[in-house]
Amino acid sequence: MAIMHGSYGRASSRSGMWLKRVAWIIPMLCMIVDFHPLAWAATNPDGGVAGLKPKFGDIAGIRTRYYELGQGEPMLLIHGGGWAGSSNANNFSTVIPGLAKHYHVYAPDRLGHGLTDNPKNDKDYNQQGEVDFIYQFIQTMKMSQIHLVGHSSGGALAFYLAIEHPEVVKDLVLIAQGSENPAASDGPNKLDVALEKCPKDPYYDSLKCRAGALAWLPTTFDEEYWQAAAEMGNTPKSKEAAAKLKAGAGEPQRDEEYGVWRDKMWDRVRKDGALQMPVLLYAGKDDILDWGANEPNAMLRGQLGLLDIIGAKNPRVQMIIMNDAGHFMYREHPEQFTHDVNSFVEYWKLQK
Repeated sequence: MAIMHGSYGRASSRSGMWLKRVAWIIPMLCMIVDFHPLAWAATNPDGGVAGLKPKFGDIAGIRTRYYELGQGEPMLLIHGGGWAGSSNANNFSTVIPGLAKHYHVYAPDRLGHGLTDNPKNDKDYNQQGEVDFIYQFIQTMKMSQIHLVGHSSGGALAFYLAIEHPEVVKDLVLIAQGSENPAASDGPNKLDVALEKCPKDPYYDSLKCRAGALAWLPTTFDEEYWQAAAEMGNTPKSKEAAAKLKAGAGEPQRDEEYGVWRDKMWDRVRKDGALQMPVLLYAGKDDILDWGANEPNAMLRGQLGLLDIIGAKNPRVQMIIMNDAGHFMYREHPEQFTHDVNSFVEYWKLQK
């Protein structure tokens, strides 16, 4: 099933051909480099932006930063990015207030991200460790039947969590191309080309260049966002995580065997029908992560490939493609995104 309205395009579920490729980890924000001291002092020690006040709690012994706002059915937002303080729940700052008008919204910094503590065990620096942590967050907050939303690499975690713990997930929203998707092409994508022009140092400039390449609008992120990201990325905790990753923490599952693990997850969905809740794939038409470097137009092969995998056994999968939008389309068009997610949830509530 597909949705089309306004400036949206249409996609349909199809079975059969789908791309299978060795694992890749999203280059943007997943690259861990040394941080350099900032010229300013920390302006907001809790990392809050856009007038939002984060909370801190204990999740299985891990000090965890998270946003909580609204009332009603629980909705959990899982941000994207990689193992760095600069990757954090502030990604959702533009949509948390709107979604909180309809739901009890939770948006944590992932394990080892933002101001959430690093894993206690080096073996947990990988996707399985993160999935287990998110499940612990759900249990600690006493949530059940959640509306689960994940962006980019956070979408991969949401995807794997829904496979492993379907009893806690009411419906699933996967935003943008992520590491759970088939690749955009057999070769490089547009982001690979764009990153060649980005500086590696200082980190603040590198971060803005990488995220800016993925964003469609120059207003996708403001200076408050960048400053909070850089400050959180400059903490001793973030530097410790970078050193551990460089030394091989989380392997072999983090990188070396990730493709095999992901393929097994695909088979559980495609062959065994592991995902039977309603699923919405939300794509930006101009997301250069899902755009082959040599293609004149974005073909969204990764997103459509995942639609094929989920749709092979699940008739309740939909896809929305937002025009004039990149990898962070929910930040670029927050009101439309909030409307679409709420409409998706409400529609499936009415179905028997």
